[in-house]
Amino acid sequence: MSGYEAEADTVSTVTETPFQPRALGDLLELWGRVMPQDAPGLARFRDLALLDPAFRPEGLIMLWRDGRLIGFGYAVASRSHRGWLIALGVAPEERGRGHGTRLLRSCLGFLAMAGCSVVELGGNGERYLLPGVDPVAYPALRRLLEHDGFRRTGSTKAMACDLVADQSPVARGGRYEYRYPDDGDIPELLRVVAQISQSWSQLFREYLARTERAAHIWIAAGDNGIAGFAGSDIFPGCPGRFGPMGVLPAARGQGVGGRLLRLSLESMAGRGHRRAWFLWGPDSEPGSRMYGSAGFRVIREFEFFSRSL
Repeated sequence: MSGYEAEADTVSTVTETPFQPRALGDLLELWGRVMPQDAPGLARFRDLALLDPAFRPEGLIMLWRDGRLIGFGYAVASRSHRGWLIALGVAPEERGRGHGTRLLRSCLGFLAMAGCSVVELGGNGERYLLPGVDPVAYPALRRLLEHDGFRRTGSTKAMACDLVADQSPVARGGRYEYRYPDDGDIPELLRVVAQISQSWSQLFREYLARTERAAHIWIAAGDNGIAGFAGSDIFPGCPGRFGPMGVLPAARGQGVGGRLLRLSLESMAGRGHRRAWFLWGPDSEPGSRMYGSAGFRVIREFEFFSRSL
């Protein structure tokens, strides 16, 4: 998301259309130029946008000048009367002419027509193309949102750590058995994941449906069943991404999360990854210490915004 100026300079040859299927390649090319750090690529865009049940062609607005795509805005509406502003982009050579403001207004108009009373930017479950606004990479977007009445509602961090081929082995002893889930574990695993996050449960379900062996998931299994889990490389189109990871309340404070984390990193190094990364950094001091001790560092920060319609 970048390239937004509040100045108005409407040109008569600039027109808007809903999503044009034949222009998908143009859209992804422009997205890559506007947001090189966050270009989704075809596979990820297909999975997170085109296959999203909430996708509507009229919510993906394309801005054209003389047959050339110069900007886009993407918004989706949920059944709970909440709207999501997913992305805005204007070609670098077209900035400063009010196109960002125009696209924002069109996206908000679409959401209002869909019955939304609130629009959010950032934090749209687990199936997001962008987690929020990076104020360092896209400062103009932040200014545009604030100018239009959006307020900052929170933030999150992206973290990463370097991996080595001989990642230190992790002790397997203790109260829990750490292993990959068998097929028979799947119902309980999904139930435990859902206790922590329904959107994580759907993510795990989709991963398990497309693999024969859940070798990218570690579980901590005890006498009372599964107490924790950690995934890696289960987000489509996100190689090297760690998570999600969760531990049930009764098992917290016993080192379960740290062991699941290190086992996952060990596995990722064994699969040839040189770096592990994740979004949604910990908001607690124990979580920060756990990731810090494993070598993770903050690489980007993202802000969330909201406004009423």
